Amino acid sequence: MPVPILRTNRVPAANHHVVELVLENGARLRISEGHPTADGRTFADLRPGDHLGDARVVALRSISYPYAFTYDILPASDSRTYVAGGALIGSTLAP
Repeated sequence: MPVPILRTNRVPAANHHVVELVLENGARLRISEGHPTADGRTFADLRPGDHLGDARVVALRSISYPYAFTYDILPASDSRTYVAGGALIGSTLAP
């Protein structure tokens, strides 16, 4: 069920690396290595075959992030999680 976004944050990202994930559904996500998953791991901890909610990771690699900023969101939900590309993601922001 969709919920409003309570807060967003923009963080400078010079010399930053992200994990590029390919999910079984074909979605490709680029998320900071230290970003939390919905179950408390980080994206740097993930391996092929792992799940993010119902989405299965089929490939991943660490890549340089070419943009000036990363962005964080805090959804208005008790779980502080959201869905991106069909995967369940944790929020980096405290309520």
